[in-house]
Amino acid sequence: MLPATSEEHHQGEIRYRRITAIWKGSLCFLFLVLCVLLLWVIVAGQTESVEKIYYPMAAILGMWMVGPFFFMFWTRSIQRVAILVSWDEQSLHAGQRHIPWNQIRKIELATPARSKWQLSASPMYALYLKDGTRVHIHTDHLFGKKELQSSLSTLQKTLREHQGPDLD
Repeated sequence: MLPATSEEHHQGEIRYRRITAIWKGSLCFLFLVLCVLLLWVIVAGQTESVEKIYYPMAAILGMWMVGPFFFMFWTRSIQRVAILVSWDEQSLHAGQRHIPWNQIRKIELATPARSKWQLSASPMYALYLKDGTRVHIHTDHLFGKKELQSSLSTLQKTLREHQGPDLD
C-alpha cells in the first residue's frame, strides 16, 4: 500500500506488486508449456498405449485449470498502473467503478464458493451497499494473507472516517 501521487488527486490507494503478477503468471505459463509438451509427445508418437490415454487428459485438465490464471496474471502484469483500489473524499474507485462513500454500508473480505470450472477462487473485497446490493473487487491472488488483512483494515478504517462514528 503506497500513498497516491499528487497528479491522481486520490487520498489513498491499495497497490499490488506487479512482480507478483509476473512471477505467478510465469509459473502458469511454464505449466501450460508442460501441458503442450505432453500433447506433443503423443503427436510425435513417443508414447505407449496407456500413456496415450493419460497424457492428453492431464494436458487438457492442466490447460483448463491453469489457463484462466495465466490470463488473469498476464492482464494484471501489463496494466498501466498497479492499483487495485483507490479513493478520495467522495468515493472509492475500483477500475471504472466509482462508489460514493455514503452508499457503502460495510466492507468485508470474502471468498467466492469453489467453482467446479476453476481450481481456486480468488479472495475479494465485498462492498455491501445501502441499497442491498454488493460490489466485488477481486484481488486475483495478488496478496498474501497479511497483505489482505492489512488492506482490508485500511479500507474499513477509511470507510469509518468518511462516514462518521454513527455507522458500522
